[in-house]
Amino acid sequence: MLTIRRIHIIMFSYFVFLFFYQEKTFEEKIPEITYEVYKKQQYKKVALTFDDGPHPYFTQKIVEILQINNIKATFFLVGKQVEKYPELVRCILDHSDSKLANHTYSHKNLTKLLNSEIKEELKKTQDILNSIAKIQYQDRVIPYFRPPGGNYNSRVLAVAEELGLKVALWSIFTNDHLSSTTKQEILNNIASSLSLDEEIILLHSGSPQTLEALQDIINLLKEKNYEFVTIDEILTNETDIVNRLRQSEDWTGYIR
Repeated sequence: MLTIRRIHIIMFSYFVFLFFYQEKTFEEKIPEITYEVYKKQQYKKVALTFDDGPHPYFTQKIVEILQINNIKATFFLVGKQVEKYPELVRCILDHSDSKLANHTYSHKNLTKLLNSEIKEELKKTQDILNSIAKIQYQDRVIPYFRPPGGNYNSRVLAVAEELGLKVALWSIFTNDHLSSTTKQEILNNIASSLSLDEEIILLHSGSPQTLEALQDIINLLKEKNYEFVTIDEILTNETDIVNRLRQSEDWTGYIR
């Protein structure tokens, strides 16, 4: 009788051991997911933007790189350039999912113009873009403009609002408009400036060093888990993202 009781005790102890051991093993297989780990796994948004185009050779090469990487960007186009090279605008529309936006007709400092001149600069360019996009690509022309040099004031905003346009600046300035800026400096400027979950990067489509750096820029942003979007996907209904930095009524951007 004593032997049977011992056997029962041993068997019971064995099953209890198995139960707690399996539970412990199961728990160890579940990693602890903290908020920081979860956040790192989420994709952030970045809008690559290209100003001053379209440019022969450069615009087409930029589009090719975007196409190879299956990403999109926003092109802030100058009306005069669009009139000269409409085929390059169609290249952007036909070979990428990128969007077109307004960079004025003649790239003048809008704060130095009369209201009627501001209106002409913006409306003329918007009309040209719409005429090229036509019905097929009408949704790819977005109601945003970027003032040359980042210069605007309350008058510029009022005229733009009358035309249904919203100003869009940037959160990262690469300094690529200067011919002295190297490819590595462009990359360093971007890498050291990434701080937001939504970034707008200012680039220039006629810059040789920008074209040279573009693939490395894309690789850098992919490594940082950024999803490539167009500027309207970041700004949505806001007037712009970078106006938060503007403290005075008149805001002056970089000097060109």
